[in-house]
Amino acid sequence: MDSRQVLIITNNPMVKNTNNAEICFVIGDCGQVLYQVFNQVAMGRRLLSHPLAGSIKFEDNPYRSVVLSKPETDVDLSTLAMLEKCLEKVEAGVRERTAAKGGLAFARDFQMIDKELLDEAMQALGERQV
Repeated sequence: MDSRQVLIITNNPMVKNTNNAEICFVIGDCGQVLYQVFNQVAMGRRLLSHPLAGSIKFEDNPYRSVVLSKPETDVDLSTLAMLEKCLEKVEAGVRERTAAKGGLAFARDFQMIDKELLDEAMQALGERQV
């Protein structure tokens, strides 16, 4: 898939300047990223990467990047329902979090993990088109 045909919603500074892709940079936590993803899916975009990729808890890794398709005409209600469940998990994790588990000391590591997950998703999307 041509990366110019996708939208990446992210709060990861390492992804912010990705070339050849439309980037929506979110200033905020992964909850705000998921709200943006939800809004875009509600406007007809398709989810191309899973918001829980890598099974890394939201309270552990504050960085999240999600790939969406170009807008289509119909809304995928099952994806919206799944995103609502993801948002519930994020909100529950925020309520349960008592303190940051590494703070800025591990920020770059978490950014790199998110970037690698995004790169793998983009590569898989490219291979699907071949």
